[in-house]
Amino acid sequence: MRNVTALLTALLLALGLAGCGAAVEHGPSPQQLTGGSIAKDYRLAGARFTVGSKEFTENVLLGKIIIYAMRAAGAEVVDQTKLSGSATVRVALQTRAIDMYWDYAGTGWTQYLKHTDLLGEANQQFQATAGEDLARNQVRWVGPAAFGDAYAVARRSNADGALAAVHTMSDMARFVRENPDEGTFCGASEFMNREFETMQRVYDVRFEPENTHENALALDYVNVAKGSPCNFAEVTTTDSRLRSLNLTVLRDDKTFTATQLAALTMREETFRAHPDLGRLGQALGAKLTEPVMIELNGRVDLEGQSPDQVAGDFLRANGFIG
Repeated sequence: MRNVTALLTALLLALGLAGCGAAVEHGPSPQQLTGGSIAKDYRLAGARFTVGSKEFTENVLLGKIIIYAMRAAGAEVVDQTKLSGSATVRVALQTRAIDMYWDYAGTGWTQYLKHTDLLGEANQQFQATAGEDLARNQVRWVGPAAFGDAYAVARRSNADGALAAVHTMSDMARFVRENPDEGTFCGASEFMNREFETMQRVYDVRFEPENTHENALALDYVNVAKGSPCNFAEVTTTDSRLRSLNLTVLRDDKTFTATQLAALTMREETFRAHPDLGRLGQALGAKLTEPVMIELNGRVDLEGQSPDQVAGDFLRANGFIG
């Protein structure tokens, strides 16, 4: 009970901060939203929704995309993106603080449905997650999108010596056993709390506490690129900084993790009340391929553009808005 209370408190705080400190949007204008295929093909006039997201760039972008898409279809939409962590945003959905957000099938399988192991194939994983979450929790997964994301581990590509010979996660485990002082790891809180122990168990490796550094996800990429304070770091496979910072993603040769297909999630009652909403989510997801997602992430993380601007440009480039 104490954990539930703490989580709800964190949710209320997060929603309050999001509402009070929201930045001014610089996305498509109301005039632009009236053009394109969404205004012609989808009808959500009179509907009101609240959209959430997790706090990292990709999930915020996805939230902004569905926000502007639904506005183009005539809905009134409240922006509650940038909530902190999977648990918080899921509670927000189930307690009706938000009506929808984008999530990933592996996260749903392990975190919400409480399974201990991921399934090996991405679409199989999605179908299993979507089916069970609907049956047990009346949560609808609209998708999957044409891209998936996954946790991965990376090192700097310009490493020398023994580190340069590390190409797989089994290589990493061997390197850490043979060079314990150089077995340093950076990860963000969600990965460290959810995945780190499982990763070490699967690969029979132990990173000493003094060599383990918990930091913001954005710092993972910077820290591992310079090799300080870590030689290995958690990354995600659709992040544009893998290329810009010249990082080598280690092959997950024991399938510690798997590609998690993305989808728009909402309560089943919301899905049934607004048939066009499901069709709209499917249409957006079909255009969100992995190369597209990497490009969109890069425009925010590397070029400094706002998620609102990038979301609007995506919708415009695909003819969804004018």
